[in-house]
Formats: sequence, C-alpha cells, structure tokens
Amino acid sequence: MKIFFIINPVAGNGKTLAQWNMHREEIFRHLGKQDFEFTKYQGHATEIAKRVSSEDYDAIVSVGGDGTLNEIINGIDGKPVSIIPFGTGSDFGKTIGIRGMEDFIGAIKKGRIIHVDLPLAEFPELSISRYFINILEIGFGAEVMSFVNRHKSFGKYSFIFGILLTLSKMKKFDVSLVDNDHEKYSTIEIIVANGKYFGGGMLASPDSNVEDGLLDVHILKPVSRIKSLVQLRSLINGEYIKKGYSFDFKSDKIYIEGKGIRVEMDGETVGRLPVRIYTGKKVDFIVP
Repeated sequence: MKIFFIINPVAGNGKTLAQWNMHREEIFRHLGKQDFEFTKYQGHATEIAKRVSSEDYDAIVSVGGDGTLNEIINGIDGKPVSIIPFGTGSDFGKTIGIRGMEDFIGAIKKGRIIHVDLPLAEFPELSISRYFINILEIGFGAEVMSFVNRHKSFGKYSFIFGILLTLSKMKKFDVSLVDNDHEKYSTIEIIVANGKYFGGGMLASPDSNVEDGLLDVHILKPVSRIKSLVQLRSLINGEYIKKGYSFDFKSDKIYIEGKGIRVEMDGETVGRLPVRIYTGKKVDFIVP
C-alpha cells in the first residue's frame, strides 16, 4: 500500500514531532518506505490533502490530533484515510479503535474500511462551512477549548485549567433548535456528536455510531456551578445521560439559533451561533 503521511509537528505541544521521529523507522519497517510532509501553518493540512488526493496514493494518514484530522477531512477527495493519534486530544481514534501506533499498523495491515459520516456545519452569518468528524460543541466546552488552544504549553493540564476558569464565568444561554420540530432551551452546553469521546477521553456520547448517518445531540440542563461539577464528573463515563442531566435525541439535520455563543469542532474554535448541521457525506476510514 502506498501511503502519504501528513504530520503536524506542533500538535501535542510538539510531542507529535518527537513521536514521529522516534517511530518513523519502525513504521517504515512494517509498511515500507512511504512519503510524508510536515504542515507549516494552520490550514496547511487541508491544502496538502487536496493536492495528494489527485496523486497516486492508496491512503492518506493524519499524524497529530483531532484538529489535524479535521483539516485533512476538509481537503481529502476520494482517498481512504487513517490516523496515528499523537496529538493533544486524539479522541476520534478512541472511537474507531486506534489508540496508538500499534493499532494503526494493525489497521493498515488488516485493511478493513468503514464508511464514516462527515457532518457539515454551516455558519450563515459568517459565510463559513466546514466538515467535522468527531464532535461539535456549543457554549461551555467551546470556551474550554478556546482556552486550551491559547495555552497549549500547559499540556494535559490545559483541559483542567480551562474547565475551572470557564466554570467560574459560566452563564446559561438560550437557543432555538429546529430539526423536525422547533424547540427552545436554556443550557450551558450543547454537544453534537458523531464520535463518542472528547476532552482527552471523556465519554461524551456513548451511543454514537459513526456510520449511522445521524447526529447525537445532547443539551445539558443549566444548574448551579457546584452541581455543574457533578455534571462534568459524569461526563467522564457518559453517566450524565442516564442521570437525566441532559435532553438527548438523534437527527440527520439540525439548525441551532442563538446570540453569539462560541462553537468548536474537533477541538478547534471555528465560529459562533447560529449554525446549521447536517449529515450526508462519508469518508472511507481504515480501522483495525
């Protein structure tokens, strides 16, 4: 198999580059010598994926975190994709069973392909549209990720600091949701999930299926700051749904209206409400 690796050297606060340099020869020993390129700026992985999609490669592999993978799926056209999860979050890999390099090598050797949904998010007031592959968040989680992305030098502790700081400033907000019905909610957080995990391994959407053509929507009920800590603890294992801390449903399309609330996708902040989200496009993904 002829593979092209797209590597984000700054993902994981530079740990991706160190991991790639450490394991590159081992990867090539298993898979043969392959081509690769390092990204140089934000959006570069999308440009590389577009170019490589028209060249003679059997697959494109993302080396980094969920943000790197997001850039690639927004540029790839007709090529299977896989991942080596070396980045800060790398949550999508947990959903599909690729948690490290050994899982990746096993996936390539086995060659099993699944057809993963790529939901599209459109921001009509910003004239922006973008695919995501894992999870879109509105409100609390988006503010946390904004902090994390500004303080990557904190490493894994950036999530903890981001949660505590955002919690201290947290306010509920009102939204209108349109799928088949029109409903209004007060909330602190909306999760629109394709994958299962976010925030470095928290089980945000335990029943998500990346191939079912549906979005799993979770709207957290607003509570006090102290009770929010309990809610957040239950996000770690997905128990918040069973405990009734959220409104939950599935849909293939949804329109969310609100006033200037921050939105993040796959760990990167991209815009603010309103947003229109729907499924339809798929990408071939190589998995174990």
